[in-house]
Amino acid sequence: MKYIIMCGGYYEHFETPKQLTEINGETLVGRTIRLLKENGITDIYISSNNPRFDKYAPRLEHYNSYEYKDGEIHGYWLDAYYPMDEPCVYLHGDVYYSEDAIKTIVNYKSDKNIFIGNEVARNPEHKNWGEPFGWIVNNPEMFRKGIELTKYLQDIGRCERGFAISWELYRVLNGLNINQQYILDDTYLSINDETIDIDNPCQIDELREKLEKAGEQ
Repeated sequence: MKYIIMCGGYYEHFETPKQLTEINGETLVGRTIRLLKENGITDIYISSNNPRFDKYAPRLEHYNSYEYKDGEIHGYWLDAYYPMDEPCVYLHGDVYYSEDAIKTIVNYKSDKNIFIGNEVARNPEHKNWGEPFGWIVNNPEMFRKGIELTKYLQDIGRCERGFAISWELYRVLNGLNINQQYILDDTYLSINDETIDIDNPCQIDELREKLEKAGEQ
């Protein structure tokens, strides 16, 4: 399967694209690619319209309507998923993946579309749902139809937070209410370790401190 690392987005709190943030002298996207190759994956691409990623892997450019401007979201976040007509794995480029997480993802077997996220999302009292890390897409046609339906539900105001991301897509693909906090065991791959989706610079400092204490090189 092709592995597509998603490296688009607008990050107003970062001086450089988040995916190029360095942890222990290695960028997030560089680390992800290294770990994939160490697990036998060589068919790797980067989804981005930014040529700064060209040195890491072949880059897939595509139209992405999403824009965050003046505190408002325009377009569709779900357009970040590069359109594929064959099975593939999407990994979010702004995630610090543990070695075990990549190994688990690469070796996971299923014939369904599998959402990858953290274990805390299983707790119904966790209102923010937890962090999304990617998708294993075995049925690309169903995946693309799910994206279009989710965008439609966003357009007609069915999405409670006003815009849809991976969590809303997961619910729609599984026939759940778009705003319902629920996870199905056979379509959710839970990662329960130090893997983290970087949302702000403070998290980077916290991660660096944590890794330093753990003695990771």
